[in-house]
Amino acid sequence: MRRLMSSTTIAIFVAILLVASVFAGTYRAPDKDTTCAVGGSCYDNYGVYLEGSGSPAGGCTSKYVGYIGWDLSSETRTWQSAVLKLWAYNTSGGGPTYTFTLYPANSDNWTVDGADPGYDSATVLATASADLSSASSNNMVEVVFTSDDLGDYFLNKKGQEATLAVVMTDGCGSVSGSVWFEDANGTGGTAPQSGNEPDLIFYTGGDATAVSVSSVNANSGPNWPMIAGLVALALAAVAGIGYGVRRFNS
Repeated sequence: MRRLMSSTTIAIFVAILLVASVFAGTYRAPDKDTTCAVGGSCYDNYGVYLEGSGSPAGGCTSKYVGYIGWDLSSETRTWQSAVLKLWAYNTSGGGPTYTFTLYPANSDNWTVDGADPGYDSATVLATASADLSSASSNNMVEVVFTSDDLGDYFLNKKGQEATLAVVMTDGCGSVSGSVWFEDANGTGGTAPQSGNEPDLIFYTGGDATAVSVSSVNANSGPNWPMIAGLVALALAAVAGIGYGVRRFNS
């Protein structure tokens, strides 16, 4: 009986760890977003629009930059790394593989139809590349940014506002290229897909890639099918560990 209780206790403890590790992240919806002509005006368009001028030698000269802002004024938690997930729904020119870079904005006090706040091009927070050849309003393609530097940036902004500049840095083609990302209101494209708004996720551990919560959106309720699947996975692990412990004790 004592051996059975011991194996059951171990199994339950492991199950708790499995479920807790999946939900180690916290996620937040953006407070605002806009598109700005570099050094010019901002436009509250549908979607977050990026554009860059290309050249035969490659690279991009940014013409339009996307800005996404979060209100962290009530945030009190601590984390290590961060992941930002954006969904592309349209492209023009350039590609099919595009590279995007996140920079800190020069100011968080901007409005969606005001002036370009600018960004610190010397401070790279994260970079991501993706093949967007299949991106459309009915088939949005996920672009994932992750780094400890991104987590540090938001940690230093805790208790205030924080803004990221999203810039196309490669894939503009020989003339120009542009990409549209879904916005905070989920209104981009001709057939916006609910749940594809920008997602910012914080992780308490350093290996953010080990945890996937892409199906949990900050603007929606709990994803019960996913939770049920995780519970089933945990129970399967419990059964395996319990069986192993019983064999060891027999």
